[in-house]
Amino acid sequence: MTDLTSARSFLFVPGDRPERFGKAAASGAHAIIIDLEDAVAPEAKMKARHHAKKFLDQVAVEKVLVRINGIESAFFEADLALSNHPSLSGVILPKADAESCSKVVQKLENPVWPLIETVRGLVDLREIVSLSDLGRLLLGTIDLSLDLGLEMDHPGGQTALDAARFMLVTNSRLGDLPPPIDGVFTNLDDTTGLQNATEHACASGMGGMMCIHPRQTSVVHAAFAPSEAEVEWAQAVVLASEGQKGSFQFRGKMVDKPVLDRAQGTLVALQDHRP
Repeated sequence: MTDLTSARSFLFVPGDRPERFGKAAASGAHAIIIDLEDAVAPEAKMKARHHAKKFLDQVAVEKVLVRINGIESAFFEADLALSNHPSLSGVILPKADAESCSKVVQKLENPVWPLIETVRGLVDLREIVSLSDLGRLLLGTIDLSLDLGLEMDHPGGQTALDAARFMLVTNSRLGDLPPPIDGVFTNLDDTTGLQNATEHACASGMGGMMCIHPRQTSVVHAAFAPSEAEVEWAQAVVLASEGQKGSFQFRGKMVDKPVLDRAQGTLVALQDHRP
């Protein structure tokens, strides 16, 4: 099982396209998600599960998650048999709520990654993060928008989704989980839009983003990495703090423990983003 607490890019690959598994793993994405749910037609579910198991049997240290079918799906029980595979870093549970997460956590040895994409999931967040053996929270922006009747391309819809982001960020902190992962950006030809979306997610406290194409990962990495100015400031603040016994002035501003913690966190993030 691989640690993904600092991973930033999570690349989906359809479970019925095994020729893409290796390419996805070699794409530079921090983790890949083999999708057995939305990306796979019902008649191809069994083959997708077979392809996923064959790939997992062969890999050693790849960072691989699997998105199983939901607890009410006819394919759920068969997916569970795959979900304890030792090569998996985690199992993504779609349309997660407190009841479904509790049931799945009890059945699995691998961490459960709750995909929050319904109103019920949002309401249940505090109960969800109290469970043991969780990975990270993920925000399913498309399905959540459908459930809430939001227009994702309108500023009003994004404002509502920002409220959902805030709920995932705060509850991740409450449950002592790493920062949550934002939803996919679906326009593959809009690099500027992707960059804006990833920068917005980062500024909102999210810790990474799900991707649907390998070329999106480099944009996500750049957006979530500390900037040169942030790194220079953090290094200078930490250096200036040496020998200080309390708060002190630095470049005309007061530096106290929260500010110093922020600087040290930036330097930790820098290490996480280095190859």
